[in-house]
Amino acid sequence: MFKGMPKIFWAGTALMYGWIAIFMVLEMTIPGFPLKKFMGVPACYTYNWIVGLWLMNIIISFLYYRFEEKREERIAARKNHETPDAPAGANIVQEN
Repeated sequence: MFKGMPKIFWAGTALMYGWIAIFMVLEMTIPGFPLKKFMGVPACYTYNWIVGLWLMNIIISFLYYRFEEKREERIAARKNHETPDAPAGANIVQEN
């Protein structure tokens, strides 16, 4: 199912689930951590809403877009034998 997925997909997935895991552990181990006040609201609203829902997703979506464009250019260059790593007469392109 995940065969041939771009490396940026795995990096983005690791970042999202890493964020969740880090704050899950922090919330479980530090007493009262999620409900500590930050700028008048509970801290969990701030770090999950602003960073987890907006900033991180915007950054990851930009990286997905940018890296996929570069990957497509690299694949097209290999098909046209414009890169030194494309063997002469190659008619199969691996998308990695």
